[in-house]
Amino acid sequence: MMKRILSVSLLLCLGVIIYSCSKTEDFSGFNQETIEIEDEEIVSALVVQSRALRNQVIDLTVVDDNGDQVSEGVTYYVDDAAITGAAFSSASEGTFEVYAKYEVNGTEVTTDTESFEVIIPKRKVVLEDYTGAWCGYCPRISAAIENCHDLTEHIAVVAIHNDDEMALPFEEDLRDTFEVFGFPSGRINRTQNWSNPHPVGPVTELAGLDTNSAIAIRSQINGNTLAAEVRVVSEDNLEDMKLVLYLVEDGILSDQTNYFNQDETSPYFDQGNPIIDFYNHDVLRMSLSGILGDEITSTPALEEYTKNYSVNLDPSFDQEKLKLVAMLVQADNTAVNAQFSDVDATKDFE
Repeated sequence: MMKRILSVSLLLCLGVIIYSCSKTEDFSGFNQETIEIEDEEIVSALVVQSRALRNQVIDLTVVDDNGDQVSEGVTYYVDDAAITGAAFSSASEGTFEVYAKYEVNGTEVTTDTESFEVIIPKRKVVLEDYTGAWCGYCPRISAAIENCHDLTEHIAVVAIHNDDEMALPFEEDLRDTFEVFGFPSGRINRTQNWSNPHPVGPVTELAGLDTNSAIAIRSQINGNTLAAEVRVVSEDNLEDMKLVLYLVEDGILSDQTNYFNQDETSPYFDQGNPIIDFYNHDVLRMSLSGILGDEITSTPALEEYTKNYSVNLDPSFDQEKLKLVAMLVQADNTAVNAQFSDVDATKDFE
């Protein structure tokens, strides 16, 4: 039996490769692969970016088994309706299905069907906790962050340690920039003071709101090398913006000074002073970007800006507990949106 190896692509950076009815994410550099099935005359692969913004153009392409574009006689169908040309966009959010039909040596071929979403991005609020294991009042911000987690998933957290084993050399530069003069100190979206008693209202009233920009993160670990790709897209032009990319780690244990040991209203009541093996969340481990961000090249609305990073990880880091936190910030360092993802994984636009 003659086998024909064919594929259909929506050519964007992040894809899902479909073989017959199975779906697997490809984190190995978006290499398109094919497999041969003895009882099938044609094997096709459909590569689809799973999410795009409203009015963002999605280019559609058919390629043959040599990777060459096939442009003649291809018709694309979105939600079973034929479209004109080889591009699609939608002014409304929703889930769509796409496939293509074309002929090969007089035989009509219909590709597998794959779905994708057009979305309105949701805002993730950045919470930064300036803390230290020596600081007896610092657990109160940890508790406030947990209260926020109970109410919303749309927060990206970074704990910046001072004068303990988790502190980084550039911590003082961050404190100087964001005018952190005491401990504990909290910041919302980098520049807004989250004052005691750190109420959830200023966080939850912003978290999850519709916004105009989105961030996607894809990363891979090979030994102690972490490679990360961050994509940013906006319904407005990206002008005078910066990209921050931090690596954080959960589950770092330390003895934590606790001035709430006698406070019956505190979640840290009667836990000892110090608290032995206090669980530290979201500890800042390194900055892959400049600590205040890397300048984003001027990018038109609805076009994606992509930045790649590669760093060597400290062997003491627990790779199973590492996360990336990306922030889109203005020139004045105010974060307008954020994204977080486990390492060695992919988090798409949301």
